[in-house]
Amino acid sequence: MYKLFMIMCVLVNAEVECTEYDDSTAKIYEDLANCEKDAAYRFYAMTDIFRQYETPYEKIIIGCDEADSSS
Repeated sequence: MYKLFMIMCVLVNAEVECTEYDDSTAKIYEDLANCEKDAAYRFYAMTDIFRQYETPYEKIIIGCDEADSSS
């Protein structure tokens, strides 16, 4: 079982700040392949929005972690 996560790093007051986020939908995936498929979709959707609004970012990582029983 897997869940999505995101780490987003942006420039704040001339310093890079990174924040880790859990998936807001809290969806649990049965297999890694489906989780990675959604992670790729979200990554490209997010970076397209940043590009469209000319919003700079340092790094965006969207991936999958194993979900524990409390997820």
